[in-house]
Parts: sequence; C-alpha cells; structure tokens
Amino acid sequence: MPISAPRKAVVGAALGTLLLTGISAATAQAAPVQDSITVTRAPAVKTIYANTAAAATCRLNTVSITRTSMCMDVGARVDLLRNGKPVGSASFDIKHSMTLQTSKLKWAENFTVGKAKLVNAGGIRMSVSVGGGKGVKTAVKFPQGSTLGSAHKGTVGYAASVGKKKQLASPASYRFSFTKPGYSAGGFTYKSAKYRCDDTFWGAKKRTKNPGCVFPSYSPVFSLSRSDAKVKQSATHILDAQRKITGHPGASSPLHRITNEKTISNHRKAMCAKVHNPNPKKYDCDEYPFAASKEGGNPARGSTRIISAGDNRSAGARLGGFYKSQRVLNGDGYYVGIK
Repeated sequence: MPISAPRKAVVGAALGTLLLTGISAATAQAAPVQDSITVTRAPAVKTIYANTAAAATCRLNTVSITRTSMCMDVGARVDLLRNGKPVGSASFDIKHSMTLQTSKLKWAENFTVGKAKLVNAGGIRMSVSVGGGKGVKTAVKFPQGSTLGSAHKGTVGYAASVGKKKQLASPASYRFSFTKPGYSAGGFTYKSAKYRCDDTFWGAKKRTKNPGCVFPSYSPVFSLSRSDAKVKQSATHILDAQRKITGHPGASSPLHRITNEKTISNHRKAMCAKVHNPNPKKYDCDEYPFAASKEGGNPARGSTRIISAGDNRSAGARLGGFYKSQRVLNGDGYYVGIK
C-alpha cells in the first residue's frame, strides 16, 4: 500500500481499512458473488518532535520521537463485507515503542494490538511481519494467528550491519494480515519513523565512538551554561547573538552541521579575518553561528566577539563531544540552548 510522505523527511504512516468479503452457501447458489478486498487510506499519522530528554509518549494517530525513541499509536478498522454490504467490523489501535542505542547496532521495539471493539466480527485472525530495510535484520515475536478481541503484545529485535565510515537509513515496515474462514484474506501496511545507523566517527587510526543509531529527523539540543566558569564567555556571547540569529530552541529552524574542513576554514575567515584580536595567544575570535554550521560564515547574519582562548576551546570541545554523543552527522540539524 502506498505510504504518505513524512514531514522533514520524517515518517508518516498510512493506514488502511481492510474490507473482507465472503460467500455463504445460500447466496452462492442464488447468484454469483465476486470476492474482493478494498483498502482505503486514512490521513497520514501526525509527527511530533518531543521536547524532552525522556522517552517519547504516544497519542492516537501520532508518531512522537526523540533522538533515540519513538512512540507510535495507529488506529485501525477491519470491515467484513458480504455481497458488497458490511456485515461486521473490528476497531482497535496498534501502539509501538522503539528505543535506539547511540553506541550499539542492536535495538528493540515493543508493540501492542489493543483490545478490539467487535461488531459481528468474531473469528478474525491476524499475523504480523516487520521489515527493517537494507542492512537491518529483524526478529518478530508475536502470537501469530491470534484472534482479534483481547489485546496481544509483540516484540521486534533489530540488528544493523554498517560498514566502516558508512551509514544506512530506513524506516521499519509493518504488515498486518487478517483472515477469517470463508473470507478472502487482506491486510494493511505502514512505516515507522526513519532511523539511521552509522560507523562514521573515526580518527586517523581508530574509532572515536562505537557505531550506533538515532532518529535523524529529530534535532537535539547542545547546551551551555553561563554559570559554568569554563564556558561562561562563550555561553554569554551565544545568548546575546541569539536575540537576532536563529538556532535556539523554539526558533524557526536549527543550525546544520557541516564537516568539510575547507568550508569551515572559509567560514571562520569570513567572520574573523577583520576582527582585531589584541593578543592571539590569550584570546580567540568567537563566532556564532558556528563556523562548522551551514548557517555560519556570513557576517551580515552572524556575530563575533573576542573571548578567552581557553573558554572558546572548552566550548568547542564540548560541541565536538555533543556531535559524537548525539551522532550529529554532516547536514544534521541541532539547536543551541543557553542556560
């Protein structure tokens, strides 16, 4: 079944209403009956970016994600038809909870097919399959063939394989199939938020961080505090600059990391080449947006300030650590929050 396109390259899940048509012996003798399965698409599931460090929480027909967690709650309905006319229905929802690991290529998902509201629709059995995309193996545990009615729980184990300095990105793809004696089988499909796994943090000879996975459409927040003496000047400069410049939580757009060293150097020169530094051994030219961001390098939309070299380099080291901990790769969005 086609899946609707997600916002910011993030997921959208399209859900079908399954119509199962059967033939009774009496109607078959009276007149020929055509069996058919009709699937109609519901509106795309809404995506919410949770502004919290805790795991994402669910609301019906919503996908809620953080950098490492997803909660998706999808409403579903199965209708039984006979000779094109509805004779029964089952309404229920399917709730998913997926948690990624930033330093591992294995992760897990729990899902629950909720208690169904049945109207003349007993005996509908269901099965579930889950695909992880290229480079990702899945292992589904679910009471396959269980009957719609009471709630049923399942799990999915994921294991990704990614090459050195490579990455892969894919959503999980869920297919639910339904059967009932005397009725043709049918089902619907939908997808999770897109996850990304990478092994790109390498130094000259060895890894600087183990491979792992995140939801790349979620923009994490890099935080500095003005009460921290080691980065106070950097934090103060950024906060002052953010009164006019984007990149702070709540802004219309985040900053976006770049990794090309030549571009970063050009950005830094464009911002700081004409800034007077009274003592380059003691002070640095600090720029915001950062030189290592797509938004940097434009004096007309940026800010510079001469600050302590130690302060500037401490803030820079923390930014580098943030890139690793949150797996912020080239092109990824992130916000800068100042306390």
